[in-house]
Amino acid sequence: MKQLAVAVTLLALCSLSFAGRRGATQLNAEAEAKAALAQKNAAQAAASPLATSTCSYTFTSGSNNTYLQYCVTVNGNITQLTTPLGVEHIAVGSFGEGYGICDLASGVAYYDYADFGDSANWGAPTLLSHTATAVKIARSTSDGVWTLTQTITQVAGSASIKIAMALKNKTAIARGAELVRYADTDIDGIFTNNLSATYSSAFAWNFSGTEGPYGLMLQALGNTQHQGFAQDVPGGPDPCNLITHWKSVTILTDGSIFLGYYNVVPKSATKTVTMTYKDTEQVY
Repeated sequence: MKQLAVAVTLLALCSLSFAGRRGATQLNAEAEAKAALAQKNAAQAAASPLATSTCSYTFTSGSNNTYLQYCVTVNGNITQLTTPLGVEHIAVGSFGEGYGICDLASGVAYYDYADFGDSANWGAPTLLSHTATAVKIARSTSDGVWTLTQTITQVAGSASIKIAMALKNKTAIARGAELVRYADTDIDGIFTNNLSATYSSAFAWNFSGTEGPYGLMLQALGNTQHQGFAQDVPGGPDPCNLITHWKSVTILTDGSIFLGYYNVVPKSATKTVTMTYKDTEQVY
């Protein structure tokens, strides 16, 4: 029923596309400039020595409507994502994408959101493997409690990215954890988008009937307890307080999307969650 309600809401919003969405030639330049400045200021405030948006591994496939290019930082952030050809969704303004953990036993948060900073309690990353279609990166928290191993893979035959996040509990007791995957979406280079979420996905899009009528979805795979979220701010969430900036639907906002997962990880064990990024056109 929740997914049906969201779908009905989105249909109603789309029916207002011509009246409610500015075309590129009519974009509110003041709002876009304000959003760009706000992103810049937020990124400067969150700057930390280990956080980076610099590309280290780039992957390209397809052509025209199936074109996909993305890059991954040394820390495992996806800071550039273009699909279809010429349509960029992340490398706009300040580049925000990444991951977070909340240790529910201690209340300690760990995160790395690229240009939007990190929690300064991570060790250096370790490259485990790199091929033409995938990269695998491990990173441990500086307190020795967790190791997060990310495998980021180009999906053959589709303009989508599969991400497996394997969280290892390195302690001698079971620990509860919230695991987050986040993106600051600026669809087709436009800061102010529409954003919403369902139980299993979060997405941002521009209205049809305008220039830039594209979208990006972050979708959960598998059965681990999860929830999609949309935010009315571009920066990443506090992994220990996911709903601070949560909105069910937000229109013409410089916002962001993320998935939250709940896991109890046994002592010395690993739990894995999987998700994909895809062009919203692939949903239908």
